[in-house]
Amino acid sequence: MYKVIKGTFHVKGYEPDGDSIRFRADNEALWDWNGFAWSDAKRKSAKKKQLRVEAIDALETHYENAKQPPAFALAALERMLELIGITEVEYNLMVTTIISAKDGAPGWIASSGVDMFDRPISVVFPARPEGARPEGAHPIGAGIKLVDGAELALKKIPLRESINYKLAEEGIVYPTFYSTMEPELIDMFRTVFVKTKKKRMGLWAIDRTAGFRLWNVNTIQQDVIIMPKLFRRLISFFNNDGDITAFKQYLKEHPDPIITPGGEKSLSEIVEINGNRYGLKYSPEQLIFDPKR
Repeated sequence: MYKVIKGTFHVKGYEPDGDSIRFRADNEALWDWNGFAWSDAKRKSAKKKQLRVEAIDALETHYENAKQPPAFALAALERMLELIGITEVEYNLMVTTIISAKDGAPGWIASSGVDMFDRPISVVFPARPEGARPEGAHPIGAGIKLVDGAELALKKIPLRESINYKLAEEGIVYPTFYSTMEPELIDMFRTVFVKTKKKRMGLWAIDRTAGFRLWNVNTIQQDVIIMPKLFRRLISFFNNDGDITAFKQYLKEHPDPIITPGGEKSLSEIVEINGNRYGLKYSPEQLIFDPKR
């Protein structure tokens, strides 16, 4: 089930990216829903929760002091803000923090729970749920009545109207699926990613996840665009080991369970390394990850 929560989106003073943004609920009591298994009291009590935008993964803008090539990272962030209705955005000199913005844009989320970092896992919408505003209803999707605080099955949520879906459809984010996601949700997003990839839209025109020459850490920060999940594993490796030939062993020592078309495997089993050529055996949309990794 998903909990419908109306509220406002916020970016001023924060470091959002294309798959994460702060959200303040109009009715904070809704965070007490039993679907939210909070692990940290401070994060639960925070007025503005950091969301994890479900099913998509934008290029990293600040992961362990590293970032991916910035063009598509900023494209995903700025398109998300445009869809939400946040305008007049100004960044710091490093383009990592938003120092000024006309934020507080109204919207709503449908959340299935929180992840291991207490981020509500959310399908994000710029419109109000029907019946949530005193001035009347705001219809969204096939006559479905979406009321603040309602608990809905996935089929009752207008997924194609979500920001998640639109960013996937425009080819400016990668897929990242987890085993806790409903199969119907994975199937829907996998379909749109396959179509977008086939058309070589957006980042898919220059995606190098299947194979690239890795010379050093600068390769993945400045030169090639790869699936963010693989980028994060490489950055963590480089921050712990300077020997580029030891990456496979590093992955074995840090198991990362994945469901693939070939069955259950670990990331170390699907990374192909031939000299300095690295890549994944499977396409990003074919993979389903363990949410605890």
